[in-house]
Amino acid sequence: MEDAVGGAAASRAVHILTKLAECGLYSAYKGQVSPVNILKARKAYEYAFLGCLTESSLLCDSTVATMRADVAVSLVACFALFQYLTVGIEAADRVYMQALEKTSELFLHKKTEITNLWTQPTELETLTLMRSVLLRYHMKVNVYPLGPLRETLTSALKLFPGNHSLWRLYVQTENKYHNASRARRFFDSVTRNADMITPQLFAIYAEQKRKELVDSVQSRVDIGGVYSTIPESGLSNRIRVLFEHAVQSDNGAHCPLLWRMYLHFLVSQGNRERSRGAFYKALQDCPWVKGLYMDAIEYFPDHMQEIMDLMTEKELRVRVPLEELDILLED
Repeated sequence: MEDAVGGAAASRAVHILTKLAECGLYSAYKGQVSPVNILKARKAYEYAFLGCLTESSLLCDSTVATMRADVAVSLVACFALFQYLTVGIEAADRVYMQALEKTSELFLHKKTEITNLWTQPTELETLTLMRSVLLRYHMKVNVYPLGPLRETLTSALKLFPGNHSLWRLYVQTENKYHNASRARRFFDSVTRNADMITPQLFAIYAEQKRKELVDSVQSRVDIGGVYSTIPESGLSNRIRVLFEHAVQSDNGAHCPLLWRMYLHFLVSQGNRERSRGAFYKALQDCPWVKGLYMDAIEYFPDHMQEIMDLMTEKELRVRVPLEELDILLED
């Protein structure tokens, strides 16, 4: 196990975690921790962890309870990492599962509206992310089934569709195993139920990463027979449709990032007329975003004066006169 993480680094981490459990003065790392000290530290972690699970106020709204919840989450993280380094992934995952079971139970009984929890870090969200990161790491360095990680991510994203870290892990996982249909169904289900733009952004991102993979394979002329193994050819159209649906939604219409991604995609496809049309549509919904004007100047240098006039009309400050820009462009 320690060889998977890196012998010296793992030993040093076990030493630090053991000292934390001892609650004493820290001493410099001098070598591997003795089995007796590891056993003592495990007993200390187990005692503190079980005490944490019995706290019925783990997710209460008072200031004191919130501080205790932060400490509890840190305790779970330390104990799970300790178990991972000294026992294995199953022991570490059991720690997270017990903690998640407790926090899920309290989460469901919390009176706060779920829409407020989507945009705020909660103990359940943090624990889920930590468990996902650990499972993802373990899958990189060892043979381990995909099921637990996929189940953790899909369950969490239904509760927290605004968590970009969980989405990034989900996209990386699904793209690695080339299961586009499963991912698309999941994105569609979450998008329908989530009143935010984040799932749509990552649905687009997932398709773009898949297109990059397909393009990279198709560019290898020295392995001509591989083309028949690529099952999809309409990814560009699919990405364009996803963009169009997203910018027409209430949340997407006022998302500068979405418009800039859409503009960049259209330009990369070589459709300059449609790109200019998208730029003017973006200005109707996000006229205050300077980044849109800067992108347009980069993509459409022949229309720079027109774009500068639009900035003046929208009362956006131009720090450098156009004449100086002309001189710089000539140089």
